[in-house]
Amino acid sequence: MNEVQKRFLEKATSSEILDFAACLDQASRAGKTVEVVYTALEIINSISSISPLLAMQIACGDWDV
Repeated sequence: MNEVQKRFLEKATSSEILDFAACLDQASRAGKTVEVVYTALEIINSISSISPLLAMQIACGDWDV
């Protein structure tokens, strides 16, 4: 198991990961997974200090999911 996998598994049951997964689930149910993830990545690229969860939440809001 590599370091990326280990760090993820350490957080796997945290509220951050669970909330992130909920955002992904909402986007998927709305048929907008690619749009939401791409928007979140653009947000992270423009605001390097933002958390992945906050970027996903903003992207979900931008796409009304």
